[in-house]
Amino acid sequence: MSAGYSSGAITGFGSVVVNGVHFDESTARIHDADGNTLSRDVLRLGMTVEIQSGAIDSTALTATAQDVNVISDLLGPVSAVDLTASTMTVLGQTVRITASTLFDSSLAGGLSAIALGQKVEVYAIFDPVNTVYAARLVLPRSNPDHYTLRGVVSGWDSAQRQFQMGPATLTYAADAVPAGLANGATLRLRLSTQADGSGRWVVTTAQSATYLPADGTEAEIEAVVSSYTSLSSFVVAGVTVDASAAQLNANGLTLAAGVRVEVEGRMQGTVLKATKLELKGSEDSAGGDDSGGGQEFELSGQIGSLDTTAQTFVIRTQTVSYAQAAFEPPGTAANLANGLKVEVKGVRSSDGTLVTASEVKLDD
Repeated sequence: MSAGYSSGAITGFGSVVVNGVHFDESTARIHDADGNTLSRDVLRLGMTVEIQSGAIDSTALTATAQDVNVISDLLGPVSAVDLTASTMTVLGQTVRITASTLFDSSLAGGLSAIALGQKVEVYAIFDPVNTVYAARLVLPRSNPDHYTLRGVVSGWDSAQRQFQMGPATLTYAADAVPAGLANGATLRLRLSTQADGSGRWVVTTAQSATYLPADGTEAEIEAVVSSYTSLSSFVVAGVTVDASAAQLNANGLTLAAGVRVEVEGRMQGTVLKATKLELKGSEDSAGGDDSGGGQEFELSGQIGSLDTTAQTFVIRTQTVSYAQAAFEPPGTAANLANGLKVEVKGVRSSDGTLVTASEVKLDD
């Protein structure tokens, strides 16, 4: 039986939408990267997930999810905020706020609501070439018992028991990191919430942050190219891709290390033989769906918490503003009611705390 795999940000609900595929997650095991079981109600737009599923219907773009792994890139204190550059610094790493970045509704104003020292959890598209995290979702976290950092090892010094991730220097106990630790490895680190006397973050556990789908798996991955040799040999999220026979949508861009792509195809051994490849831009500058209106979100479900004064309602965990929406006839805003099923398309609001609906369709 054919298996499917998809890695990227959640861009819609009804079922969970990742890379344009609608995954029915109603019977799936949902958990975080530490193995903790999560409720479906925890899932949010912008969260990075790895989904293992049954076969993906290439016509209907649907599949049944079996396992949903929710993976954040950063959890820790904010040490700098730059409103002009639309960036903040978390655990020494640069986090870029884009036209696709969503914020928790408690952070009214988006980036301007972030205080120095505040603890946040960031789900992002990580660019390992330019060491930039393009945020997809920013959530406040109060008093976490550990911090998290996902990135690439450099400057490893076994004698000093330390290494770099981006600008940050980390130290570790001998049993805290995998055997064979080397520069270039992509790891997910659990850190103590207290730095050592030299200001280094202390690694308590480390695990590989790359996953290789099994031979024959239909795979769809959105990530930044970490190394590029040719169209027939480049690496995305730790997976070697051969796109020499793929349908290419370049969007006026040139494939290279540091370019974000969405690639789909089938695993042949350890290589993803791509059938489709779309270039989406660079994470250290405006481009792709991070500029202009940003990522379009799709939501389908029952209305809750309808507020006709604020002109908002909630679908699952996402608040939607319908103030600027076009309603598909014969439905109108006056027909909205809690419990009514609707389909919504929209983009993030100016501060990222809402989805601003452009279209609303009332289901029969």
